[in-house]
Amino acid sequence: MLQFSPNLIAGADINPFRICKVFSSSTVSFGGAPATAVTDFVVGVTDGSTRRFDATLHAASATGDPISLQPSNCVQIEAGAAITNAGTGLMPTTGGKAITAATTGTIPMFVSLEPAAGDGTIFWAYRLPATRGIA
Repeated sequence: MLQFSPNLIAGADINPFRICKVFSSSTVSFGGAPATAVTDFVVGVTDGSTRRFDATLHAASATGDPISLQPSNCVQIEAGAAITNAGTGLMPTTGGKAITAATTGTIPMFVSLEPAAGDGTIFWAYRLPATRGIA
């Protein structure tokens, strides 16, 4: 299966292993930013690289750095809180980290493949197919 990964540039600063959305802007085309809500249009998860050997950011908006997304549906994501079980539905929170999705009224974007000890833990998850309809 051929998988398309958009060539995004940083419309906002983004760290490694973070859920990424298309950056909403009238002046930036192909911009990406950390996803922060279940209503965001997620395009992938950043890989583990940093913009320079001495940096912590994956991509900086000030310099228009390119964003590299993990090419598979099995991805490593940084947790924003403890994920207690494998098979837990996930959604993005502040800065593109993953947290447990609300049990009502929320369609998870990812499912955890393993537990995560807490905030800052890198863990494996599976990206679910898009299920949001266009109204």
